[in-house]
Amino acid sequence: MNLTGKIPRILHQTAATETIPNKWIESQQSCKEAYANFDYKLWTDESVRNFLSVDYPWFLNTWDAYDFPIQRADALRYFILYHFGGVYLDMDTWCNQSLPIHELELGTSAHYALFKSTVPTGVTNDFMVTSARHPIYAAAINKLPISYATTRFWARWQPYCAVMISSGPMFLTLVIEKYLLHQPSLPSPIVGVINATELAPYITDLESASWHRKDAPIFMWIGKRSWTWFFMGAIGLAAGLSLFHRLLTVILDRVPYKVDFGIDSSIPKLAKHA
Repeated sequence: MNLTGKIPRILHQTAATETIPNKWIESQQSCKEAYANFDYKLWTDESVRNFLSVDYPWFLNTWDAYDFPIQRADALRYFILYHFGGVYLDMDTWCNQSLPIHELELGTSAHYALFKSTVPTGVTNDFMVTSARHPIYAAAINKLPISYATTRFWARWQPYCAVMISSGPMFLTLVIEKYLLHQPSLPSPIVGVINATELAPYITDLESASWHRKDAPIFMWIGKRSWTWFFMGAIGLAAGLSLFHRLLTVILDRVPYKVDFGIDSSIPKLAKHA
């Protein structure tokens, strides 16, 4: 294993148990082969809970209270990446070749993180690369309990929105946004965002979306057809989302931290590979 870099050479993936569903066996193998020089860590429900009980017992009440398994799947990604660093990939990701991790470590910073943008806005959490103890992940794990508390009362009625806000991509996007707004300059050199086109040489997203509930197709259908916003009260919706965004941001900003974090500098863009 290469220990010279600031991003640990560890590939993290998650599954409910050690028995991988047939639909993911080939994609899992493609990633193990692409990252053959990395340590491979498969996290299961049991191993994650054991890990949390030893290193982050303060989070177990929230972990056990989550309404949906995907909330635990989301949360564990932030904890393992904060604690260990490395590369996280969803099981429904096909690896074409390994990322040139060394290109993310060319600066003088002690921390680096790379996220993938998503549509219509923000980042997704199915692909993440980071140094260990990155301040963004410190912020994420500290804010998970209050984010759950703000959504748990209506989660059963709007599961898709509740998951997105309590632990999913919208939650992560807000955490990153809040972190960046506190930096002395923008863009922050220790946080990078890459789009799907730039990632195409390295990974292919098979997009199983196995956690989606009945309300998910509605929101996704609307999200892919911008004209529907005009027929569904776009101004009112935007105002509502803006108000909620401000409220949630204020709440998150007041959360007391269980772990400390600092700030640092520089992440270059990946060079284009044939």
